[in-house]
Amino acid sequence: MKKLSLLIGMLTMMIMLTNCKKELPVVEPKPNDTVNAMKDLVVPEDFNFETARNVEVTVSGFKSAKDDGDIKYEVYLYSSVGSSIDITTTGDDGTVTDQSGTLVDVMNNLNAIQITNDPNFTLNMTIPSYYDTLYIVQNNMGVYSSMIVPITSNKMAVQFPVKEKPVHMKSVNEDPTDILYAVNSLKQLFSINPLTGAIEMLPNLPNASGGSWACAIDPVAEVLYTVGISPPYKLYAYDLNTQTWETRGNTNYQGPRLGYNVNDGMLYYSFGYWMCLIDPANGHMVSYYRINGLQETNGGDVCFADNGTMYLSSTSGLYKCAYTDGNNIQATRISAEGLPNYPNSLTFDQNQELWWASNVLNENLNKYEGRAFIMDTVTGGYEDRWTFTDNYIHDLATMPLDQNQIPDTDTDGDGIIDFYDEYPDDGDRAYDTYTPSVYGWGSYAFEDLWPNEGDYDFNDLVLNYRFTHVFNSADLIVETKMNFHIKNVGGSYRNGFGIQLDMDPSLIQSVTGSNLTTGVVTLDAKGLEANQDSPVVILFDDAWANVNQNDGDMELVIHYNSPIANTSFGAMNPFIFINGDRGREVHLSDMAPTSLVNTDYFGTADDDSDPANGRYYKNANNLPWGIDIIHDFVYLQEKSPIILGYTKFAAWAESGGVAFPDWYKDQDGYRNNSYLVN
Repeated sequence: MKKLSLLIGMLTMMIMLTNCKKELPVVEPKPNDTVNAMKDLVVPEDFNFETARNVEVTVSGFKSAKDDGDIKYEVYLYSSVGSSIDITTTGDDGTVTDQSGTLVDVMNNLNAIQITNDPNFTLNMTIPSYYDTLYIVQNNMGVYSSMIVPITSNKMAVQFPVKEKPVHMKSVNEDPTDILYAVNSLKQLFSINPLTGAIEMLPNLPNASGGSWACAIDPVAEVLYTVGISPPYKLYAYDLNTQTWETRGNTNYQGPRLGYNVNDGMLYYSFGYWMCLIDPANGHMVSYYRINGLQETNGGDVCFADNGTMYLSSTSGLYKCAYTDGNNIQATRISAEGLPNYPNSLTFDQNQELWWASNVLNENLNKYEGRAFIMDTVTGGYEDRWTFTDNYIHDLATMPLDQNQIPDTDTDGDGIIDFYDEYPDDGDRAYDTYTPSVYGWGSYAFEDLWPNEGDYDFNDLVLNYRFTHVFNSADLIVETKMNFHIKNVGGSYRNGFGIQLDMDPSLIQSVTGSNLTTGVVTLDAKGLEANQDSPVVILFDDAWANVNQNDGDMELVIHYNSPIANTSFGAMNPFIFINGDRGREVHLSDMAPTSLVNTDYFGTADDDSDPANGRYYKNANNLPWGIDIIHDFVYLQEKSPIILGYTKFAAWAESGGVAFPDWYKDQDGYRNNSYLVN
């Protein structure tokens, strides 16, 4: 018993002596050969592990189609790298074709919007460093132009050529009705008067086309588009006023379905269960969707109602389509049964009556005849309208009678017409800009043993982010939304997360959305963290308490006393604070801490910070405790250093970010999935 008492006394004395020391606790990482490999990296001292860059684009020299009117610009991140597909399709003549290629998605990478009547304006964007091209779409009252712009520097100038709205060569009195246009595999183009069935033969399609199974009309520019049957399936444009043909580019796919969407100025080109968005200016694919719900995938067409609803037909009937999560379209069948004839066209007229056509065998004449029908979009029922004994129809498109296609209605009275306005019923809001993009996520990934060296798996907290600035019609920010998804919480530490903002705190009226559960953080009346020199927003003080709530999705919203200029919202400085110790902050490399940091941590254990010289949160080998990946980060298995899962990370780090700036992407040779949590 005396021995036990003596032992307890000795342990108590040791604990007391330990507590008297001012040294900070050091947690030794487990030995790991690959950690030593991380230590062997030779990283430039000034490298901050940044995966994004800022780009400034000045647009000039445009003229609105409407006097003193606005023009809408949308800027997308462009890459020609995509997903490979192999698919078998059947043409309107029954020919089976095996197709392979690449599906490219640009439209989901919307980064910035500008609605302006200023002929010279500048956009400032934060984009992934590896992007070398922007895709800019100009919407001038429904007359669309686009440019693929190489990023040659961090400051660029872009000038769109003036594109006048077309002058109509026919008056309304001469053609008091919509006009249907038809193409076929015989290279014929002809118009149809839907009231009388009278046709007029027009200049044939170019010889190289081989004819066509698909056409669509841009009713504002008054251009008919069609795709040739012969490889490389060229996109042709026919000016309805000058009656001349022009080759725009190669689509590289054979498809029976083609529609034009006036709401985005894109051609929707479909084959099988795929829907591709095609730029009419050059035939390039800019996005794609997978169509789900089709009973049969052959034949048919695609078109859009005035309200933007997409309708699609195939041999199994008529479908109403809706966009769902990701690159998916859900097709809901309207028809109770398949159509009796092979459907090869679909188009709405000005009265929102849906026309479709087919080529039907006339047994008495022993020949196929073009037939036009009217279809009901509620039940899929139809009735026969016109028969064309001497003309096949492989697709129809409509040129509406009403030549004033784009109404200048401004429901909320903010000076931005509804056609441009992202918030047509809200006079305080007009459009959004995004970081990294409208559907994309960026990721913050942290190690939480600081100031001790961790295992470099960067999975102790992985947090997806998307930031949205909401602008009004005066191009001022009225609200900032910060959306987050807690993707992973590794280890047992209960870490908090916040962002320091480089801006004047007096501009902020309130911040909503924080979820605090531990009492470690104090907020002021605005919802900002109290006792800070710069504004700091806190998302949570305990990741574990939030990861299973609402699937880990959270949102902070910053409201302003009055709308602010874009330049008034400065840089964001994300950080974690470790296991309930508010002063134990971990920021990205070379990012300064907040006013509440415990400076005693600097220079201890493995930390090599030198605040006097602006050096923060790096070890002696310039390695960080946190990284910002402007992409959805596939995080690593526990104790698996990042260089094992991402094979190009080392080369990227040692080059100071020059080599493999896209090291985190899923490309051949870039990942070792056995070390990743997929």
